[in-house]
Amino acid sequence: MNVNKFNNSEIPYQVLSTFGLTQNMIDDLPMDVISQILAGQRSPVLPVEVVGEDGEKVRSRARFSLVQANDGFVDVMFHPVFEPIGEKMCMVVHDPFTKKESLKVVDTHSMYSPEVVEELKAGKVVMDYMEANDGRKVKAFLQLDPETNEVLAVPTQVIGRNIQILTDEYNLTVAEINCIQKGELLMIMENDEPVTLGIDLNSVTGIRFERGGEKRWKERGIREWNKYSVGVFGCWMTEDGVHSYIHEEDYTDEIWDEIERQRNRTKGNQQSLKV
Repeated sequence: MNVNKFNNSEIPYQVLSTFGLTQNMIDDLPMDVISQILAGQRSPVLPVEVVGEDGEKVRSRARFSLVQANDGFVDVMFHPVFEPIGEKMCMVVHDPFTKKESLKVVDTHSMYSPEVVEELKAGKVVMDYMEANDGRKVKAFLQLDPETNEVLAVPTQVIGRNIQILTDEYNLTVAEINCIQKGELLMIMENDEPVTLGIDLNSVTGIRFERGGEKRWKERGIREWNKYSVGVFGCWMTEDGVHSYIHEEDYTDEIWDEIERQRNRTKGNQQSLKV
């Protein structure tokens, strides 16, 4: 369950609109996506647009997340799509002392060994080091976001605290704790049902658990989008994993047909609940 860190009223729509993401576009995102954003998680990769000094519009794609600014207000951090890991890579750094999050471009070869880079490319969670804002090296869990090619880095003591809570709740053994710390998935039994635990830096707590086996855990880590996610003012269209927004005045017959199907489905579900 996501615990909201922010309220809807705190979303800085004005800042988002300067990057081409209007309030209508944000409000028309699926409810579970909005809940994740309010919980401090990153948005899906969305189209962004900025106006250059020459007045020309530059289009790109990025995730965004809400962050607490020093003045107490809520600000936006963008996580742009980068080239795959090469000579340079972009890291999302969570400073354990300031509790702030920042983006940092680092030299791949001086920062990590070839073995670590290959494990990250393979989708594994790796325990290594991150560079804090003051230049110190801090032991951390690392994970590559396959959509933006960012390396997410969270200090091990932050995740370690959450692992300790799981240890107390499920009476984990030392071997089971080591399994999780190595980035491996752990399956345990609860009330005669399998539960799978594993580190996922995209989740609110850094650890995700799903009822079911390893296959279920991996499937739940990827949100499946319908072709059309209809909102109040327009809809989000997803093709080949790319999201784009369509205003109501630009709806095609196919979109109107989908809206009618969704309405009929909702009516059918409501009638079933009344039976």
